[in-house]
Amino acid sequence: MRTEAVRLQSYLQWAAGLFALTMIASLIRLGETSLAVGLIPSPWDKLAHAGTFGTIALSLWLAAGRRWLYACAGLTLSLACYDEWRQLMLPGREADLYDLLANTVGIVLAVWFATRLTPKEG
Repeated sequence: MRTEAVRLQSYLQWAAGLFALTMIASLIRLGETSLAVGLIPSPWDKLAHAGTFGTIALSLWLAAGRRWLYACAGLTLSLACYDEWRQLMLPGREADLYDLLANTVGIVLAVWFATRLTPKEG
């Protein structure tokens, strides 16, 4: 029984990692297309930003075996900063500090949620 639990945990980590990488690749690749211009109207786009980056942070943490929470959050925040910076060079796109703030809120909520999932030691 123990071996099955370890195997399931391993599969879940791989699935979370694959999901996170797919989201990141989609964000980078699709963000360069005209599809991304005005895809979700304001203010709803802020919810999409928070949800996307929160999900990436949580998926990376799960892929890491529920370790290194703050490193996963920092990596996701770096990705969010890169995404906004990159938009400065893409036609039809614009960098927005409110988007970056929404990304950050999503990441913070993911960290909060992850701390609730992690049992307290002691």
